[in-house]
Amino acid sequence: MTDDSDTKTEVTSITEGSAIMSFPADQESTVFYNPVQVQNRDLSILMISLYAERRAIRRAVKKKRKELNKEELSKEEKEKLLTEFENSIDIDELLKTRAEDGVTIFEALAASGLRSVRYWNEIAGVKHVTINDLEEAAVQRARGNIENNKLEDILLESNAEREHGICINHGDATHEMYMARRPNTASILTPTQKKQQPMWDVIDLDPYGSAAPFLDGAVQGVESGGLLCVTCTDMAALGGSHPETAYGRYAGLPIQSAKYLQEMALRLLLHTISVSAARYGRTIRPVLSVGMAFYVRVFVEVCDDKKGVTDLSLNIGHVYQSTKCSTFVTLPHGQMGGKKKSVYQSIRLDPGSCPQTGAPFKVGGPIWLGKLHDQNVIKTALERLSHKSGSSPKMEMIATRKRLIGLLTSVSEEIDTPLYHTIPDLCRSLGVNSPPLKTMKAAIINAGFQVSGYHKEPQALKTDAPNGVIWDIMRAWAKENPPKKQPVDGSPAQMILAEESTISVDFSVPQSMKGTDKVARFPRNPEKHWGPKRRANNVVKSEDEPAAKRAAVAKDNEV
Repeated sequence: MTDDSDTKTEVTSITEGSAIMSFPADQESTVFYNPVQVQNRDLSILMISLYAERRAIRRAVKKKRKELNKEELSKEEKEKLLTEFENSIDIDELLKTRAEDGVTIFEALAASGLRSVRYWNEIAGVKHVTINDLEEAAVQRARGNIENNKLEDILLESNAEREHGICINHGDATHEMYMARRPNTASILTPTQKKQQPMWDVIDLDPYGSAAPFLDGAVQGVESGGLLCVTCTDMAALGGSHPETAYGRYAGLPIQSAKYLQEMALRLLLHTISVSAARYGRTIRPVLSVGMAFYVRVFVEVCDDKKGVTDLSLNIGHVYQSTKCSTFVTLPHGQMGGKKKSVYQSIRLDPGSCPQTGAPFKVGGPIWLGKLHDQNVIKTALERLSHKSGSSPKMEMIATRKRLIGLLTSVSEEIDTPLYHTIPDLCRSLGVNSPPLKTMKAAIINAGFQVSGYHKEPQALKTDAPNGVIWDIMRAWAKENPPKKQPVDGSPAQMILAEESTISVDFSVPQSMKGTDKVARFPRNPEKHWGPKRRANNVVKSEDEPAAKRAAVAKDNEV
């Protein structure tokens, strides 16, 4: 333990990745350390590193294309030369030589600055990082941690022009993002743009609670093609315990009784980001969307794309959940209609009532129905974690590498179909014992459909098989493993089991399911009480200040 002379508070030092940080020993203080978030930061370093590579390659190819356009070449010859050029790029050298044209990162709610210090030290090709926080105590702690890591030489007084280095900014995150609306590609500035600051390549939102209040500023303040990294820890709202709160924050309702709430939380958040971006002629492309521990984290690229905005209604829709069984239906808001294929109209299909039980549906959403991940990026991430390609980030700095391999392996196997069934819920509806997960997956594959798990739910079945096929498989299972009690007349189990299967069900495991890798997809928590800490105070703690007063005001400053 050491003594912090500025705040008269005992502090303790920790080392995470490349960063040496000091925090108050009192975990109820203004800024504190939560080891649960190490995986969040490790994953963020990995995903931003891969983004920096994609960005550098895109820029190099764009420059090469301009050069080739000056030559008298056919379209085919140009594309061939561009492909050869892209394949010949040494990304490590490219990031080194482009450091001055590198990535700019805005950590909006930085607290101690731990995340930003690691970004600067561990991600190749970073030009500028701004450590921002509204609280004076957090800014003081961040300055001390810059000294701990011997980064004073590159500390900047201002972030206005995104110069090479780190800036500590004492400001309101929303205001800072609203000011950063000048495109970096602008050569001749308008009077309005002269008053603005350049957009950011990466904006990281990691609040204690909901990121919803910051999203409107974030989708405007990020460069076209830039990356938003967004965390939400308000799982009581997103997870269905308080749907009225979720509706106020995300303009969508979770379905309290649904078993797919973990994925629905992600899709509610992505819906909010996509609609916020669409207001400004921008679209989102989810790169990775995951649930971890007690929060959700998404990485999305935001692009200027007015044509893509017209397609948004195809990717936004509602969920209809049966009130008597596991049946659910997702319906997009829009569909292609009319004689012209480019004409959009409202979806006409009415889900009516549950076809299995005749029960009414509950309605949830709207949610994002598009893809959650870019599987090409996930593949590259897994190769990087397995030391099979690239040199950034350095794997010795990634303490949660094995957990990330398990997480991303699960993600890499997920199909794009929205939401999922769970085996316990299907069996509960019929009163039968649960089949092994592999047995259910085998039956779905043998019926000609896709199936996968879900990275946050060990018993999940994500599938493009219709509800009717799933219940046909469950009827076949119930015949082989009948319920111990005869279903009551008129009960969901009686109505479902009374119908005959319309398909031939085969539970034998196909060759395609054999020989899967032995990866720990759902590792146990490494210690007890593995979860969020209490919300932090927003005042500097002093020895002579009453404890009751220190605890009176809450602050979004968990690290």
